[in-house]
Amino acid sequence: MNKIAVESDVRKERSSFVNGTNDREAYPKRWVVALVQMHCEKKVAAKLDKMGIANYVPIQKEEHQWSDRKKRIDRVVIPMVVFVRLAKDEEDEFRRLPFIIRFITYPGAKELATPIPDEQIESLKLLLANAESKVGFTENIEIGYPIKIINGPLKGLSGFCCGLNQSEIAIHLELLGFATVCISKNCIEKI
Repeated sequence: MNKIAVESDVRKERSSFVNGTNDREAYPKRWVVALVQMHCEKKVAAKLDKMGIANYVPIQKEEHQWSDRKKRIDRVVIPMVVFVRLAKDEEDEFRRLPFIIRFITYPGAKELATPIPDEQIESLKLLLANAESKVGFTENIEIGYPIKIINGPLKGLSGFCCGLNQSEIAIHLELLGFATVCISKNCIEKI
């Protein structure tokens, strides 16, 4: 290797440390919880989509029966909540948008927003997309033993057994509590 090529490599390495990234993202994107006005979750998601900001509104399709017809509707599982994927340096600017009330954080947290692990968002998406019964949401729950779903559309999902009949599974979400759904006992096994 000649001297010019070595100096060029050294300059590239130094420049990557100067901007603080070292050829990686300075602030990796992470999921945070934004609080929005009641019944505006889908509208906010549409606005964020137009702005090119990744977001997720937990919605479950349900069939409702009226006296003259049946209709499938999209039910928002966690009211007033939109999950948004942002870098830490984008949060301050995002918070200034008129349709965002605030970020949800732990009490006394020094950060603008408390991140939600990617695995928890993926588990929630899987649960809502494949659950055969209504998914509920609760803050307080008595957690039993850890279980894994071995059969059915939720196969592979892990969580905690809860409820009196031991056939309800709970998926923990940072800051928000637990998403719960009833599932047949023959579809689960203890971990």
